[in-house]
Amino acid sequence: METIQKNKKEIPMNMGEIYPGTLKAILFDMDNTLFDFIAAKIVACKEILSYIGKENENISEDPLELFGYFLRGVYGFEDYENIRDYLQERRLFTARSYRKCCEIYEREKLENLELYPGVRCTLDHLKEQGIELAIITDANRFHALARLSKVELLDYFDLLVAADMTGTKKPDPEHFLFALRALGTKPEESLVVGDSIRRDMEPARKLGLKTAYASYGDWRPAEEEDKCFDFRLNTFSDLLLYLRA
Repeated sequence: METIQKNKKEIPMNMGEIYPGTLKAILFDMDNTLFDFIAAKIVACKEILSYIGKENENISEDPLELFGYFLRGVYGFEDYENIRDYLQERRLFTARSYRKCCEIYEREKLENLELYPGVRCTLDHLKEQGIELAIITDANRFHALARLSKVELLDYFDLLVAADMTGTKKPDPEHFLFALRALGTKPEESLVVGDSIRRDMEPARKLGLKTAYASYGDWRPAEEEDKCFDFRLNTFSDLLLYLRA
C-alpha cells in the first residue's frame, strides 16, 4: 500500500480506493467541518451575558454556563428556547430582554465564524478536478446561506441540502439520498466529510458512501468508540492526501 509521510504518521493513499475519475461528488457537513461553529456560539453566549450583566451584577461571566443550555437536548441545538430557559430560571425574563438576547446571539454567532485552515485552497483544488461539491446540514436554508456567505464559500457549492428542504435532520438518511438524487451520483461515487460519527459517518456508511471523519472539528470525542469511518482528517487539507489530488 502506497503511503505518504505527514506529521510522522503514515497515511494510506488508497484507503477506500477514492481517486479522481471515480469520485464524482463530495458531500460536506458545514458547522465544525468548514468552520469553527462552537467557538462562534461561545462568543455569542459571552456577549449575551455581557448584555444582561449590565443590570444584573450576579450574572456569571462564564459563557459555558449559557452554552450548557444548548447542550441539554431539551430543544434543538440552535433553538432560542434555550436562551429563554436561562433567563426564566434566573428570573430575568422579559419580552424585551429575550428578544435582544436572541438578536445578539444571531449577530455574534455569524460575525465570529472563522474558516479552518486550508479550507479555501482545498476547495479550489477540488473544483479544479471537476468534483461536484454539496453541503448537507441540519441548519435551515436561511441560516446555511448566511453562514456560507459570511465565510465567502457560497459559490464553491453546487448544491445545498438543508433541514427545511428535506423535513429531516441527520442521521436520517434522507439528507444524503436527497443530495445523491440531485447530483445524479451513486453512493460508491460519493464521499461524505463531517465531524460527527453518529450523525455523519454512520448513516453515510450504511448507504454505501465513503466517509472522511473531520476529527479536528469534533467537540464530542466520546462519540468515537469504533472506527465507523473510512479515514480520519486531522486537518481539512488532509482531504487532498487521501484523494491523491
